[in-house]
Amino acid sequence: MDPVVNLGLLFTELPWQQRFAAAAEAGFHRVEFPWPPLPPDEVSRLARAAGVQVGLLNMDAGDLAAGERGYGNDPRLVIRWRDQLRQALDLARDLDCPLVNVLAGRRLPGLDESDQLRCLTGNLRWAADLARRCGRTLVIEPINDHDIPGYLLPRVVDVLAVLEPIDHEAVKLQLDVYHVAAMGDDVTAAVATAGSRLGHVQLADHPGRHEPGTADLDVDALLSALTATGYQGGLGLEYEPTLPSAASLRAVAARYPRLRPAKERAA
Repeated sequence: MDPVVNLGLLFTELPWQQRFAAAAEAGFHRVEFPWPPLPPDEVSRLARAAGVQVGLLNMDAGDLAAGERGYGNDPRLVIRWRDQLRQALDLARDLDCPLVNVLAGRRLPGLDESDQLRCLTGNLRWAADLARRCGRTLVIEPINDHDIPGYLLPRVVDVLAVLEPIDHEAVKLQLDVYHVAAMGDDVTAAVATAGSRLGHVQLADHPGRHEPGTADLDVDALLSALTATGYQGGLGLEYEPTLPSAASLRAVAARYPRLRPAKERAA
């Protein structure tokens, strides 16, 4: 389990073009990010120049600043969604990135929720075979509906209910512990419930969504729970720093040795 720096929330004091190198300079050589506001070929060039490995990227989920959170649930946008998914898989293949995160979307007014879930499931079932052929895995996460009202899948059990009928090795659950805690659910219990379905994990404390160690998250208990499931994937550091990003990452690594970069842990 190695830390993965999220460039969507960390190093935001820098333009996107400088964030890859900044993460590497801070000693972290694994990164993740939402769909970036840069051409895909520039993303690939910047990642290679910085010498970082991309552990996860999000497919285009619309205008996040405006509150959009994907549209895989919208029957009117199936063609657009599948085109964007292909683009995300193309970028993931170019970056040798194993995981593509898919946001489900917010509930659509005037359309029955069962129809939205049926659309999402159909899109994911179609995408699963494509991802497998590309050697990638799709992950889908619960997002709390306090911060994002109306999100279609606010809890781990909601995501698992979508994954169950798909039953495909190329579609797994992404567990962001902040969203789990924001829903009032027990984080370690959620890990156990997800079990072998876990494809990726992201860390931020709750309340506040700041560095692990700033609020109520028991990081050691979480890591022990993950170990018990056999999870060996990345630990995305997706939090809002209270310090300049490099200093914040150093503080987290000092507090939790298991969140140090692999090279430092081996030294």
